[in-house]
Amino acid sequence: MPCHAISDKYFTESKTDNHYNTNNENNLYCQPAEIDVNDRLVRAGLLYDISADAVVWEKHKDRTFPIASLTKMMVALIVMEDIFSGQVDMDTLVKVTPQASRIKGSKVHLRKGCRVSVEELLKAALISSGNDASYLLAQFLGGTEYAFVQRMNKRAAQLGMKDTFYSNATGMPAPKSVNDNRSSPSDLLILAREMLSYDQLLDIAGTSNTVITQDKRVIKLRNHNGLVATYSDVDGLKTGFTKNAKYCLVATANKSGRRLIAIALGVSDWKTRNQFVASTISRYYETLGIGGLEPKTRYAAANCNKKKSSSTSASKKAYVSGFNAGESGLHRVKKGETLYKISSKYGCSVAELKSWNRLRGSIINPGQQLIVRRDFQADSQTSRLRIVSFYKVRPRDTLWNISQKYEGVSVDDIMKVNQIKRARDLKAGTTLKIARYV
Repeated sequence: MPCHAISDKYFTESKTDNHYNTNNENNLYCQPAEIDVNDRLVRAGLLYDISADAVVWEKHKDRTFPIASLTKMMVALIVMEDIFSGQVDMDTLVKVTPQASRIKGSKVHLRKGCRVSVEELLKAALISSGNDASYLLAQFLGGTEYAFVQRMNKRAAQLGMKDTFYSNATGMPAPKSVNDNRSSPSDLLILAREMLSYDQLLDIAGTSNTVITQDKRVIKLRNHNGLVATYSDVDGLKTGFTKNAKYCLVATANKSGRRLIAIALGVSDWKTRNQFVASTISRYYETLGIGGLEPKTRYAAANCNKKKSSSTSASKKAYVSGFNAGESGLHRVKKGETLYKISSKYGCSVAELKSWNRLRGSIINPGQQLIVRRDFQADSQTSRLRIVSFYKVRPRDTLWNISQKYEGVSVDDIMKVNQIKRARDLKAGTTLKIARYV
């Protein structure tokens, strides 16, 4: 759908900040709209139009405020980056430590000694804002929470988040309020955009209700972000609350291919926060001429019922079981691994591994990082590149509707690559390999 802008005539009392580069290629096609927002009940925030690369409303966007559980956005990002770099897998089981089980505040009540997968811990942290899950992820990947927090601050600096500081991995209040985790709307926008690069995070953050298991015990999760249950177009990202931070929300929505990111900090109650963010997003869509947010049902609008996860990010990275799908990725050598084992894992030859890494011999050491080009392989017969990604089958999925998600992929292609004999053998929860040529 063509992008166009129409003047808004709703409210007064706000500031409009149309910061975008007029030389940006996208802006020649997708211009931002003007919008006025009644923001007196919001401490700070912004609304960002990705297609136009423009902040279309802002209030104190470069000022620093406490962010509570919005902290878990950075935890989730680092976890995904570690998955894509091959340091850990979604299915890796993590043993619940005594420290994690004793964490206070919002929690999913992980039991000491139980084992939970990295994927389920991500769900617990992003959906139900589990402090115990977030702490355990930090402890597992960093060795200690303190070491992981150092990584969080380093990553923030690398991303250009100049007004951000973390003192813990949960968002819980620090002993001294001056040390509370803090950030600015501008910095949170940078973080949100980085998170949107990963389909898996959007899938999780856009889930209204789900369950995880620790050993054989089922834990029910309900999304603290009620907008994903209420509106079909809202699919993330994270809520936060402490007495100092008040109610905070980073939300994202995608309607007619136009993705927005809305940030609201320091609202007095969760209902006002949700109404403010929803109305701001909806009015901007209306201003663009594509209609406002549509409640899933009247009942859902009133009670925030279930929301199916949606993955419609404009900028996506295929999950290739180990690293960020781009031209190349990194593999960290584990103890006992050989070049032959690594080449077999990535579907390349030992000679290619040596060439990519300028290795003369075959000796490699644990901890060494190797460049791999696992995300695409040349087809010797067609001289095209084969892009490989993975898809987790959901309830009611069919081979046909899965094939429609990938350009140039047929049902037969999926069946052949995954050695599926009959279409009815498809089961929810199965991970399919999707191979397509470009």
